[in-house]
Formats: sequence, C-alpha cells, structure tokens
Amino acid sequence: MFGCIACGHCIAVCPEDAVVHSGFDPALFTPTPETNVTPELLVDFLRSRRSCRSWLDREVPKEALDKLIDIARYAPTGHNAQNVSFIVIRNKEIIKKVSGLAAEFYGNLAAMVEKAPDGFPPTVREMVHSFKLNYEFFKAGKDRIFRGAPVVCLFHAPSENPSSIDNCLYAAFHVVLAAHSMGLGSCINRYFVSAAEYTPAIGEALGLPEGHKIYGSVALGWPAHRYVRLVSRNEPDVTFL
Repeated sequence: MFGCIACGHCIAVCPEDAVVHSGFDPALFTPTPETNVTPELLVDFLRSRRSCRSWLDREVPKEALDKLIDIARYAPTGHNAQNVSFIVIRNKEIIKKVSGLAAEFYGNLAAMVEKAPDGFPPTVREMVHSFKLNYEFFKAGKDRIFRGAPVVCLFHAPSENPSSIDNCLYAAFHVVLAAHSMGLGSCINRYFVSAAEYTPAIGEALGLPEGHKIYGSVALGWPAHRYVRLVSRNEPDVTFL
C-alpha cells in the first residue's frame, strides 16, 4: 500500500476486525488488556528506579534478558523504522576487553585536553579528572566504565538514519524500566557510547555491522544495595506558552 509504514494501527484501532492487511498476521494482534496502573503507582515506580553501579555476584538468567529484548522491540521508532539492533554481552572477558579499550580512549583524551590550551569545550575540560580515573582504574585492573556489571546491553542502528539515536535511546529506556520491574539494576552508560564512536577497535571486537553506530549502552545485573527512600530533585525549569 502506497505510503504505508506498517505501523499496524489500522488493525489495532478497528473494533470489528474489519481491516485485513497483507503485511500482518492477525493472530498477533491480541486484545488490549485493562491496565491497573494508576498515575500515583506510575510516579512511585519511576521515582524508585535508581542507577546501579554495584552488583551482586549472581548470574542474570538468559530468559530474563530475552524478555528485556522482547520488550525493547516495542519501543517507538521514527517512521516505524524498527531499525534497532542489540548486542548483549555476558562474556566477562569481552566486557573487560571493550571496557579497557574505552578506558584507554579516555586516558588519551585526558592527555590531549591537558596539552591543548584551547579547542575543547569547558564541559570537557571539567571532566578530565573523570577521564583520568577511567584510565587509572583500568591500569589497576578495575573497571570504572561498567563497574563490573555481569551484563552489558548495547543498542545500535544504521548511522545514515537521523532517527537512529532516538530509536536506540527509546529502546534502552524500555529495557531500563522493564529491568526495574523485574528487580534488576541498570545503569545507562554514555561513557562507553562516546568511546565507541571514536574507537574502531571497539566495533571490531563486537562485530558491529558496517554503517552502524552504537547509540545506547546499559549495564545490567542484580543490585547489591536496596534503596529505602525516594530521592529529591530540583524543581523543574519550565515555560508554558
């Protein structure tokens, strides 16, 4: 059908099952369930999620990871591209390798920033100490990038599509929220994404397809600590027009 982006809304919205689309199996369109999630419950759930950087030495079952990836495929994508692909790393040696490559990138970046009097944004200069720590931890045999997480989930897509970054980030946060509902901890990791963009060896080590970029990175595992209070945040800076 001309102009159809295969979103499936025509079938999903019809109350009489009157729409037939050659691109879909109608059996996959199950009834929309009634939801018991109140706004108050949703607010509590969203506020209770915390970034996790300390993990139990406990394996995450593959069945749980399969469920997270399945949930992620329902995240919205620009023009219904559905172009997000996933790399789920459970191998500790691979995590250690790519984390080390990222740490080396930050060690080199810190050296460049310190030598150059100008040419780097102030925010980059302010982060030099953190860049150094990434590298110093790596040299000491520690992982400051993923903090020893047992699982790392990466989200990649074709770089030629301008919506790819948004598509990957939507999928990543679907994983983050679903993980929280399952009792798993998570941590979104921009450090690794930035390092991967400028370190071809990372893409090579992961078998990243030609023309794809990593736009999202989430560390996963069982959290070592339980939070007993919700944290506060600054009042929003908002303008209504």
